[in-house]
Amino acid sequence: MIELQQSYLNNLNNADHFGVITQIKNEAQGYATENPVLVSAIAGLNTRHQEEDEAYLKSNKDWNVERLKTEDEKLDKIMVPIRAIVAAHAALPDGFPLKQTGAEFLQLWKDYNFQTHDSYSGETSKVINMWQTVSARQSDAEALGIYTYFQAAYEQALLIQQLLNQRFDELAGRIAGELREARQATDDAIKQLYLVINSMQVLTPSEELTALARKLKTIENYARQYYLKEKISGSSNEAAPNPSQGGEGGGQQDGGETPDPGTGGDDGGQQGGGTTPVNPDPGTGGGDTPGGGGGSNPEGDDEN
Repeated sequence: MIELQQSYLNNLNNADHFGVITQIKNEAQGYATENPVLVSAIAGLNTRHQEEDEAYLKSNKDWNVERLKTEDEKLDKIMVPIRAIVAAHAALPDGFPLKQTGAEFLQLWKDYNFQTHDSYSGETSKVINMWQTVSARQSDAEALGIYTYFQAAYEQALLIQQLLNQRFDELAGRIAGELREARQATDDAIKQLYLVINSMQVLTPSEELTALARKLKTIENYARQYYLKEKISGSSNEAAPNPSQGGEGGGQQDGGETPDPGTGGDDGGQQGGGTTPVNPDPGTGGGDTPGGGGGSNPEGDDEN
């Protein structure tokens, strides 16, 4: 089984914490299940995640969001045409040399579930992580004619993340006990979710459940390696695992996976891993420390 752990969450700064929780929540909500215990755990996480977001917003009602809106709209106007170019190549008849390349790049949008109406932190993190794959395949991206545009999208995403970080810097003197309590409640919800998933991997294993566990482990490895600067066993010469590989990573990156004797071990997400970290400064790790690479829509709605 792939053992999931949540203790590292307490060491993340506020912004990175929110971003990581957003990724975990999105992966969990995308998992189709009728198991009532797991359904309840996912619903509980969603509720606590919303409450954590509200704790940020209550302390920052007067923050000017117009700049964020403008920069986010610019990012959308870059990403939409890029996808159209990639999709056009993927739709070419068989035999065209760039058809397969287009299909492979188009898969990035599916792997990351990229949508322009994601939260500010969610959308920018996905762009940054997708850029890791695109930049690693520069010649293919240039052949498709998207490399320069995607580089511009990457830089725009970094700008938005910087604006989000500034938001949390401004909140430093105002975020107090309510946010700490909201964070702890979210961590408790993650703990419950992981207890359920770890148990199900033993009692009712399935390929789908293993795939979910791998994706969640990938998120954990990325956060430990880039936000907390932990040395992940076996990854000294490797980038963090890339969720574009279908979440195949996680176990071997930090030794957290116990191979299932029936299936053998699996080796291993900007959530995700495999990216240059947006905010390499791990902050102080306290529950009310501002700064970092996550964030939420400051208008009270996590959607753009």
